[in-house]
Amino acid sequence: MKNVTGLMAALLLTGGLFAQDLTSPLYTDSWQAAMSNPALHGYAPRGLTIGLPGLSNDLSAENVSYNDLLLTENGQRILDLTQLPDQLDERNYLRNDFTLETIGVGIRGDRFSFGLHHRVRVLGETDYPRDLIEVIARGNAQFIGQTVEIAPLGAATSFHELGLGVSFQASDRVYVGARIKYLSGIADIRTGPTGSLRLTTDERNFALSLEQDLTINTAGTIDFNGLEDIGVNYDLNRIETDDIFSENNGISFDLGVFVDLDDLRLQASVQDLVGRVDWATEVSTFRLTGTDEFTGLDVLRQVFEDSLSFNGALDSLRETFEPTEITTPYRTDLNPTFLIGGEYDFTDRWSAGLLLVHYGRTLQNETAVALIGRYKVLKQLTVGLNTNYRRDSPFNLGAHLFGQLGPLQLMASTDDLLTVFQQRSSSRAGVRLGAALSIGSRRKDPEPRRPRIPSE
Repeated sequence: MKNVTGLMAALLLTGGLFAQDLTSPLYTDSWQAAMSNPALHGYAPRGLTIGLPGLSNDLSAENVSYNDLLLTENGQRILDLTQLPDQLDERNYLRNDFTLETIGVGIRGDRFSFGLHHRVRVLGETDYPRDLIEVIARGNAQFIGQTVEIAPLGAATSFHELGLGVSFQASDRVYVGARIKYLSGIADIRTGPTGSLRLTTDERNFALSLEQDLTINTAGTIDFNGLEDIGVNYDLNRIETDDIFSENNGISFDLGVFVDLDDLRLQASVQDLVGRVDWATEVSTFRLTGTDEFTGLDVLRQVFEDSLSFNGALDSLRETFEPTEITTPYRTDLNPTFLIGGEYDFTDRWSAGLLLVHYGRTLQNETAVALIGRYKVLKQLTVGLNTNYRRDSPFNLGAHLFGQLGPLQLMASTDDLLTVFQQRSSSRAGVRLGAALSIGSRRKDPEPRRPRIPSE
């Protein structure tokens, strides 16, 4: 139970509460935009771009905020799950997508341009029942004589990504691009798409029965030597150079197109097309089937009365609920993301953009829309706001800034400005940070079809 509680806490608290990045794809001069659309390598403002470390994180915790999980006791904030069940629905959704960018380089040529990058990605998604959290936080006393569903469904995976992109300038105004990405798996844990664990507590003798129909695939996350010796490694964010070229590997593709029509710029892309990772090492698949009964432990009243009874009960528990383990390799598929957007320059200083993104996910697909406005305060600084729509969050106000300090480009954005200052009481909030060096010859833009409207 300790491992289960720790795993749930890690999923809920890792990395803060962040929102989707609905800004950087429309900063078409930036290195971060090229990560969404490989065609933009050919539209880089300078001949050489060096991508510097950056990060983005996107977390959605349905019905949960920091203040629901943390309790102040003796002046310290401690994890407290006892009040959490009261905040939850019958089923609850939790998702976290984290990306750590390390280094990259882009070279813009006359017709062909290229980009190379490395980053680490962590993708997690789960749908869990309230009754599971209630059993963990409060025990099963309230479920005497009842049958409750406690099986969570979902997946968490992490991998290195090495990408090589190419952009071709088909005409003065049209760029097309493609990128191949080598994926090297770090860790993975997931259930099947469906499953069930139905726990019943007998009202006469408090005996437990468990109706099981659940498959759990793991790679590099669980060291199972029987129920008495289970090691859980849920640090999916770990970064080790040995993992960059591991035997757990796969491939995915990005495609994109970009059109420059003077003041109007349009683009479309798809990311992680036919993406997959084959997990071959440190693999364990656990299959739980059938109905088991357990009478060796009165979990409500007698578990802590004496050590002999407790140890004997654990022996019975191990014999009853020991799952079947196999070590057969398995494959996981990445879900593609589709993007379409455009931006328009009203003057030399004022611009607006519209972005539509569809995120394919294992459990719940999601579509987001953002309307963006920005103003060039100085030649070196642009600031902007966006309003965006997401599932279960119809109106959000975001903000962003883009700085150009000599060759250094800096970007910071959030898609929910208000919750940046109220993260502990929010279920969604976030930040996107990025940097790059842009040096070399300037891009030669085609002659404008009509004069640009100057700013007053």
